[in-house]
Amino acid sequence: MKIQLLRVLIVDDDHPYGVLLRKSLSGHGHSVVLCNSAEEAFQHLQKEQYDILLLDYKMEGTSGINILQWMYGKKMDIPVVLITGYGSDEIYEEAYKWGASEYFVKGEMDTIRLPVLVEQVYSKHQARRIRIK
Repeated sequence: MKIQLLRVLIVDDDHPYGVLLRKSLSGHGHSVVLCNSAEEAFQHLQKEQYDILLLDYKMEGTSGINILQWMYGKKMDIPVVLITGYGSDEIYEEAYKWGASEYFVKGEMDTIRLPVLVEQVYSKHQARRIRIK
């Protein structure tokens, strides 16, 4: 199966971690844009098309959930993988309520598995869109 190269937007205020994620995905041929704040993410999401979004749950100022809510209100159909420093049932439920496709806990997702997860989430999202049509 041929892997489709994706346009990925990463939003994480932990810049070194975001760079690590970007390198992992770029190394698999994906085109990756890294944002360090929700404000930057809003600008990118309004100007560009992305295939998938990696979104930090807890950031200074506007949270990842706030971005998910904004996207929900705009009816943006982009699969989102929520990134969190700590997992809980509450975060899981809130993330899915607002449209996240998947989430992972920092430190539990290594850079070798990340590209596989991103490609799986994107493929599932595309399959769901085809069934809806």
